Amino acid sequence: MRIAFFTNCYKPLVNGVVTSIISLKEAYERKGHKTYIFAPKVEDYIDQEKNVFRYRSVNLTSKAKYPIAIPLSFRAKKVITEFNPDIIHVHHPFVLSSPAIMYGKKLGIPKILTLHTQYEQYAHYAAPIPQIITQKAIKRIISNLAYKIDCITTPSTSMKDLLRSCYGITKRIEVIPNAINLASFREKDDLKCFEIRKKYDLKEENKIILFVGRMAPEKSIDKIIKALAIIKRKGVTGIKLVIVGSGLSLEDLKKLATSLGVGNDVIFTGNVEYKDVKHYYKIGYTFATASTTEVNPLTIIEALASGIPVLAVRAPGAVDILTDGLDGLLVDNDTEKFADALEKIVREPELREKLSQGALKTSEKYSIDIISERMLNLYREVIEIKKSKTKEKKNFIKDILAIDYEGKIKNEK
Repeated sequence: MRIAFFTNCYKPLVNGVVTSIISLKEAYERKGHKTYIFAPKVEDYIDQEKNVFRYRSVNLTSKAKYPIAIPLSFRAKKVITEFNPDIIHVHHPFVLSSPAIMYGKKLGIPKILTLHTQYEQYAHYAAPIPQIITQKAIKRIISNLAYKIDCITTPSTSMKDLLRSCYGITKRIEVIPNAINLASFREKDDLKCFEIRKKYDLKEENKIILFVGRMAPEKSIDKIIKALAIIKRKGVTGIKLVIVGSGLSLEDLKKLATSLGVGNDVIFTGNVEYKDVKHYYKIGYTFATASTTEVNPLTIIEALASGIPVLAVRAPGAVDILTDGLDGLLVDNDTEKFADALEKIVREPELREKLSQGALKTSEKYSIDIISERMLNLYREVIEIKKSKTKEKKNFIKDILAIDYEGKIKNEK
């Protein structure tokens, strides 16, 4: 099978969508399928892999390096025509979705859209446009796009429910979760773990609260820092918060940690290459996330696969993956309650061990080998449906022409 991916972000950018696309691409190719990536050009980055087409792009802001594709390219038409895909898989409802839909229509092949994100939760990034206007525009764009797509997939049931209730989408929606290479997160490299601890002066007896991800307001990392300060005041010792990643909120979070008196207990690692992130999970005692804007966070899945229990706010994304008391703890969106749960898991090693075993078991559902096959089966199904509809349409036209021809013969007689 030949699969064309259209995405508004790809390497070297690091985020959940990029990781998900890479995982699917590699899994498909291991199974003997061919893929082609269509994505924006990233300044000063040269692709080392084959079958990647880069659209010219612009950066709309100097704060965040997130190139926006210019979706006009005669060369793209030549590339996709020569590749001759069996299906087009669109990973964003904006910008590159337009040429993806156009090429799908011209080639007569099905188009699948995966909605990875609660886009309306990110409307503030469109400032100075009022959020309410941006949110309405987002819903209208996605709702209209749904009519042009053969099938929609989304990684979580919560997101599917949102698309039905808030977007009014009636198109077929399949829930296919994100997935990872479980073996990669199961293995532990003692030397790498030792080097990480040494680099950040982390003692073996330190219990590491871990966060991995982009530092932005919607990630609510401030609540984790505040929870740490609360349990430190209660006399809990020997704990450190390690925040892996970077982003626009970095300096604000550093100032917050200092103002709360936990500046020495919070380690900001900055950007870490994705291939090395797995080693950070292995030094973690628990993984913490207070975000309420997720869909199917890969970081939670990665933590579970590493045997680390997860403490999360009871919100979409987390509730789709975790079972409270089995593989982690789910709490209401309240800093005090978050702190109480954090203290509980730190003070009760037996609970932590129980949750750790549950985490490993839960992660088995998110194997890339299993999930990629589910997606491939969906591709096969929509391809067959498309062929069947095309055949029916041709037969219908043929019948109409035959009737018209017979009518003319009778009239001539």
